[in-house]
Amino acid sequence: MNYLCCQRLKSLGFLNKRKVDKPKVRLFSLICSAAALILLHAACTKTVTVTGALPTPLVERIPANLGVYYSDEFKFFEHKEAMPESGTYEINLGSHNLRFFRNLVNALFTNVTEVSSPDLSAEQKEGFDAVLLPKIVKYGFLVPAISTLTFYEASIEYQIVLVDSEANDLGMWKIVGYGKAEAELFGASEAIEEATMLAIRDGGVRIATEVMPDIAALLSDKELSD
Repeated sequence: MNYLCCQRLKSLGFLNKRKVDKPKVRLFSLICSAAALILLHAACTKTVTVTGALPTPLVERIPANLGVYYSDEFKFFEHKEAMPESGTYEINLGSHNLRFFRNLVNALFTNVTEVSSPDLSAEQKEGFDAVLLPKIVKYGFLVPAISTLTFYEASIEYQIVLVDSEANDLGMWKIVGYGKAEAELFGASEAIEEATMLAIRDGGVRIATEVMPDIAALLSDKELSD
């Protein structure tokens, strides 16, 4: 890089045998060094946007009028992590995760309405049996260079909170979804995308099979008490 910069300086007349403008040389050298660092960082950063088909579980719907609030953090969730031997990864999973959750919740309840705030209006309080508040607590992944295994792994920890129309807690659950992708079948970015997609799907299955029976029982008891 320094050799190329010097050649460029000569072509621009900054360097000659008789006179050297040292401030100009130093300035151009700094510019070259900064450009090299930017290019090196860009080359080492892998951006992964999660896509792909995510079928929802086929289960019996819970008869309820449910409100659901997706925070901006949930909608646009991103994860950035630097690994010494693998570079920096930027994982964009918010939009795909949101799409899956919308399909999931609509498959689990008979009537679902998204709300713009967890603080309900008087009209909404009259219309909802409960409000669901999903959250991504933690996302993580492992690459073969770190785990020494032959596959990439991803995990997502979800928190599911159910409140009544007055924002009183009815229940809280934490579910972890796991996914993995064989290193020999994918490139690094594609493997992390595949593992993340499978982690989202696994989390959805666990919510449907482990959380929904509890929610169904809670809403049934609430209806009887009302």
